[in-house]
Amino acid sequence: MISFLANILMILPHIKCYIPLGKCTVGDPLFITHKKYHSEDLVIGGITSQIYAFSNTVTFIKNPSKEIVDDFLIHLQNFQHILALEFAIKEINENLRILPNITLGIHDSNSYFLARWIYLASMELLSSKGRFIQNYKCDLKDNVVAVLAGPNAFIGQFMSNILSVYKIPQLTYGSAPVIDDSTQAVFLHRAFPNEDLQIKGIIQLLLYFQWIWIGLIVQSTEKRDRFLQNRLAIFSQKGICFDFVEELPKASVSDELDNLLTHYAKVYNVITRSNANVVIIYCENDDMVVLRMLSKTSNEVAVKSKDKIWIIPAQMEFSSLPFQRQQSMDFIHGSLSFQVSSEDFLEFKGFLQRRKVTSAEEDSLIRVFWESAFQCSFSNAMLEEDAENECTGEEPLETLPKCVFDTRMTGQSYSVYNAVHAVAHALQAMLSTQDKLTATRKGSKESTLKENLWQAQPTSACNDHCFSGSNKIKIEGKPFCCYDCLQCPKGKISNKT
Repeated sequence: MISFLANILMILPHIKCYIPLGKCTVGDPLFITHKKYHSEDLVIGGITSQIYAFSNTVTFIKNPSKEIVDDFLIHLQNFQHILALEFAIKEINENLRILPNITLGIHDSNSYFLARWIYLASMELLSSKGRFIQNYKCDLKDNVVAVLAGPNAFIGQFMSNILSVYKIPQLTYGSAPVIDDSTQAVFLHRAFPNEDLQIKGIIQLLLYFQWIWIGLIVQSTEKRDRFLQNRLAIFSQKGICFDFVEELPKASVSDELDNLLTHYAKVYNVITRSNANVVIIYCENDDMVVLRMLSKTSNEVAVKSKDKIWIIPAQMEFSSLPFQRQQSMDFIHGSLSFQVSSEDFLEFKGFLQRRKVTSAEEDSLIRVFWESAFQCSFSNAMLEEDAENECTGEEPLETLPKCVFDTRMTGQSYSVYNAVHAVAHALQAMLSTQDKLTATRKGSKESTLKENLWQAQPTSACNDHCFSGSNKIKIEGKPFCCYDCLQCPKGKISNKT
């Protein structure tokens, strides 16, 4: 039996397997299309919600990279967040007192409002530019020191799953993500006011006007459940009741749009039929677009501004899509909106006035924004010499209507500005501490060196000290301070020099 097994083992290496195997072709890696990239010594990364993508349903019949994005729309007002990031980094790079020997760059990617793109953007930050190799970054520059996320809460939630493994600091400038993992929470910081304090402010407002019968609109099932679980009791304790709690749905593929509009109509009908005259819209920027469309999705009589009072939280700033620039704003007139305190920088307005589009910069985001905001096209310049609606890149931002773009720094942009400066000053503190430690070590070495030098100076001794393992032997005819050193016999050793 043993010899049989031995023979089998000798034969096995010579046996060839002719089972036909399918060939797997690995295509080019898929990168984020819409991003801003500016290389410097260190980079502040970003994953922000600028462009909403409509995707086709993945059929698994052909390469999915060809069907991931069907069409997209840009949230015009959100682009100010990118400009605030640029402005803050420009200030820091020009201020030699903050980081005198280091320059900061930008690597900001669009989230497309989808988890798979957020994960991809997170992994791109960990790879060399143009080479998507996870856990491998061969660039000497462009090391990511921190990542900004916003204004949507789910961006921080998804990116933290990857970036926290690498202990990269992350800062959110919009709604705070719900992080249950305490390890991830260590690396996630809020650059936006605490929402719990805002809830207290809303309750005080409701009690002041004796609005105790209200409605609530939330953005997602998770947010609705969290609100009901953690905050509903606070309202009840104050004698405030909810007539309805409705959720605004999201669509990720084009096939879901019909169902989406049907659900919007249902939400609008609930609002119009309710006798609650006050409605809290506990949502985010992109839901402002939806609210402006609600009345168009239903056959119900449009809600007049005097009929309902909308209470809008600070994490929900005004936003619009390009096709809404001519739409009426009556729907949100008379609303009460909480805002984050911010400063109206004259320098920021000057920065915006000077901001132009050049072909040299690696910034596909600004080109999409520019074409949508100014209703022009850069591509026409290459097709026809006298093409109409050609983008020159010199169009002034201050000429845009406020419903398209506001040159005043918003609360979320101010949070971005503060977050970037916080990162820069943290770097400054870290580097100055390292310099002090280096100076201390250098000083310690110099002190030790001086001590060694002093010890090495002539001591006017008759002879060198005897080392351990040797014995002093008196030298005949010499004073007692002169001696020879004799090695101890085998098996014996001296216990002192």
